[in-house]
Amino acid sequence: MPRNRQQIPREERAGDLLAAATELFLAKGYARTTMADISAAAGVARGNVYWYFNSKDDIFAAVMDRMLSREIRTLSAEQAGADPLSRLVRGLSDMRYSRPLHQAMHDRLPHSEAVREAHNTFLSWIVGLVDELMAERGLDDAPGVDAALVRDVAVAAFEGAHVPNDWNRPAHEMLRFLMESVLAGRAPVKRA
Repeated sequence: MPRNRQQIPREERAGDLLAAATELFLAKGYARTTMADISAAAGVARGNVYWYFNSKDDIFAAVMDRMLSREIRTLSAEQAGADPLSRLVRGLSDMRYSRPLHQAMHDRLPHSEAVREAHNTFLSWIVGLVDELMAERGLDDAPGVDAALVRDVAVAAFEGAHVPNDWNRPAHEMLRFLMESVLAGRAPVKRA
């Protein structure tokens, strides 16, 4: 016998909404997915969705956070002994399927604090792996090496690779090239 909807714990219902939203955002994109679509797919009355998420941007940010968290857990388990560059490249490669959602995040950044926070979490993950890589190779505090510039360039390469372009080069390939160049001793130096 199915449970009464009131007996379903809040976390479980929110999880149902996130699962439905994830599928819809990936299939239809952010712009073409409505809160009504999400509520119908999750079996939740449309007005009740707002008990769990204040807006479509809030549910979108939660979806993106959830996807990143899952990817990080998967990478940690599967690539436990791998170097930070391999983990970064693998993570970015594995997330290629969500590239349209990353683009939608950029479109929503000016309009939503929740989306900005989710985006910053993602960028912090990239920066963390770049920092790990630089520390592993002794470049984080090497005399004259501008570690902040390396971080900024890595983020810029990743972010720039996700705007529509004709390069046909995925972000993970460009970031691997950039970081391998840095590791080969061509790290940017601090200017006096």
